Formats: sequence, C-alpha cells, structure tokens
Amino acid sequence: MEEIKYDKSIKEWQECLDNENRKKVSETWINGEGTLDRWRHQRIYNLLKPIINNDKKKTWVTIGDGRFGTDANALMNMGAEKVLCTDISDILLKKGKEVGFIDEYSQQNGENLSFKDNSYDYVLCKEAYHHFPRPSIALYEMLRVCKIAVLLIEPNDATIESKPLAFIVPFVKKILGQNANLDRHEFEEVGNYCYRISKREVEKFQLGMHRRYVAFKGINDYYQEGVEFINLDTKKYSEKKIIFKSRFFIFVRNFLSKFGLVSDQLLASVLFKERPSEDIIKVLKSCGWEIKVLPKNPYI
Repeated sequence: MEEIKYDKSIKEWQECLDNENRKKVSETWINGEGTLDRWRHQRIYNLLKPIINNDKKKTWVTIGDGRFGTDANALMNMGAEKVLCTDISDILLKKGKEVGFIDEYSQQNGENLSFKDNSYDYVLCKEAYHHFPRPSIALYEMLRVCKIAVLLIEPNDATIESKPLAFIVPFVKKILGQNANLDRHEFEEVGNYCYRISKREVEKFQLGMHRRYVAFKGINDYYQEGVEFINLDTKKYSEKKIIFKSRFFIFVRNFLSKFGLVSDQLLASVLFKERPSEDIIKVLKSCGWEIKVLPKNPYI
C-alpha cells in the first residue's frame, strides 16, 4: 500500500509550544476572548447555532481540531452538551484538556477514524479538510461515524462557479506585485496542497453515496497578520483602523457575493445521511441556509 505522508502538521503543533513567536500566537487561541481574531472565528461558528439550539443534547465530534480544541470549545460555549475533540496529534489537545478548554479529546487520523458506525450525531470539520492528503476518504469516514450529518466549513473553490468579478482579486494582487496565483493552486508551508470545496463537489459526493439532502451557506472573512493581538475595545488608532478595515472588507465582499458578482470565500455544507427533520429544515431556512434535495437515482 502506498505510504501516505502527513507533511509537517505534527511538528507545527509542537512549535506552538517551543517556538516563542508561534507560542505567543497559539496562546491567543485559548486566551483570545474579545480579540478581533476571536470575533472572526465566532462569526463562522455562529452558522452552527440553529443546529445546536434545535437539540443541545445531540453528540458532536470535531475532526482536525488541533488548536487546543477551539472548534470543540466553540460548540460547548454555544450550548452543545457532549463534544469530543480530535486531531491527528494530541500535542495541544492535552493542554486544552488540562486547562479546561475542552472536556474530552482523542488522537485520530481523519482518514482512518477508530469510531464505530453512527457513533455521533454530528461531525464538524472546520477549515481542516483542505489539509488532508486524501480528503475524500476523510469525508467518507466522517459520514460513516455520524448519525445525522457532517458539517464542513472550508475555503470555497471560486474556480468551479465563475463569477463576473472573479478576476479582480488576482488582478489587483498582480498590480501590487504580490503573488496573483492565477492558476488558483495553493500549497501551505507545512507541505500540504490546499483542497477547496464547492457545492458541486459536495453534491456529487452525496449522490455517489445515494444520499439526496444537503444544505449550504456562504460566509466571508478577512485576515491580517496580528489580529490575534487586537482587542475589539482597543483605544489605539492604528488598531482601530485594522478593525474597521476588517469589517469593511467583509461588508463589501458580502455585498458583491449577495448579487452574484463574486463567490463567498468560505462554504459551509451540511451533508445529511437521511432526510432532515422538518424542524431542522425550518430553522436552517430561517437563518439563510439553502436546502437542496438532490435528484433520486432512478436505477436503484
């Protein structure tokens, strides 16, 4: 069997404890309440509120949640009562458990989960799927161990559904002398290729498994180095400018994507194993989610 390399992810987590510069940033993942960075991520986590509020006793497991268990912590803070945090490395999860940031953790490879079928109601994978060398295998595993649905929140592949103004960002970057990434392929410093998802890809995966129910919602974000250290109530003018810049960029991007001129930067997807309950459908629609019923295979 071909050896699968998992790049430098485990080493990266160790550096979050050993490297002073990395350590300063990583500590904000636990202690960053009230920061601009925490606000960014909470906007994304809030997409999950309607599902959590519908039944807080449902069980959750997070995949690729190596930053002390920030995804699990967010779920718990929003009311989820039973959450297991997992990552390919438990280096930072141990500390997350020690300081009470998370309740439970397990070292798991998302492409080869040790859980039995239908072990958890929901599986959450937020901005980790695109790091996996074999993401389709990981998605199959996530669907195997969930009872109700898998929730993916990942970078959106804007090249799949071309929008009228899609050229603007790379064009501006090229003018400024930055990497325009015109072929839209990306690699990260830890060594992995960045897989982006799309509605079409998610739909094809569901149909291949003879499943017909999905939900989508796009969201935009803005990151600038140093936002981890900026408090939203800062008095510094230079930091206030960055806060304004972040909110303004998101506002403009939301406006453009609302009218179909650009794609949302992130795509949240819910892959249901069975037809979702009417309560879930109603609450998701009320929060702006798109619910899709895919065509039935006429040959089965």
